Amino acid sequence: MTALVDVERVDESWRSWTGAHGGLLAGIALEHAGRRVPGLPARALHASFLAAVRSDEVRVSADLIKAGRSSSTVTARLEAGDKLALLATGTFGGGDSGPKSPALALQGIPDVEDLEPFTLPPGLVPFAQHIEFRPVGGVPLSGGDSPVLTSWVRLINPPARPESAATVLLDVLAPALYATRTTPVPIPTVELAVHFTEAAHTFNAGEWAFARIHTEHANAGWCVDGSEVWDRNGDLVATGRQTRRILEG
Repeated sequence: MTALVDVERVDESWRSWTGAHGGLLAGIALEHAGRRVPGLPARALHASFLAAVRSDEVRVSADLIKAGRSSSTVTARLEAGDKLALLATGTFGGGDSGPKSPALALQGIPDVEDLEPFTLPPGLVPFAQHIEFRPVGGVPLSGGDSPVLTSWVRLINPPARPESAATVLLDVLAPALYATRTTPVPIPTVELAVHFTEAAHTFNAGEWAFARIHTEHANAGWCVDGSEVWDRNGDLVATGRQTRRILEG
């Protein structure tokens, strides 16, 4: 089946340090991949970031690789200028009866209404103007002891596809190493893996959600961050894992 090709605007206000916000680009890729399998929920997304996007539009193509009874696989490509910027694989599949195990629980978190707003410097991270933050534990560049950041978050204008919105929110907190630093450095994402729960398919990112990011390990100029998003009911929505470079200079 011929790949579908479309053009998406990427507003300059969605810039991160090195280019357009990675979570937004991954969400765009997922949206276009999902159009090849209409009606099927997204189960996973794996994205490789190959070049920074600094233009105001990207060309997106999606190719149905496998249409199966239990799961379907779609690849998506984002091109900016003459460069391939992102390559992604999405897994989609309907629900069925089967075993159920408890997800990561959200417990002992202060209510969002009891917390103060936090504003990130728009000159450093322009995309932050699209998100509301109410930090719970740790703020970026505070020189803390543990590489963990947690916050209630809310998208001002979420993507239409719930799983795409969850993908954006998995990437809106600063790299978790920022919790232990006092000076910023670029820590761009090279690869992102996202897994969705049933709650992701009806997720409303226009309401408050709780996000957590933590560095699993860091060494030799690389690190791996794990992240989670829960809805306000305490249901796990999605988990993510990012492989990142640490560009000290």
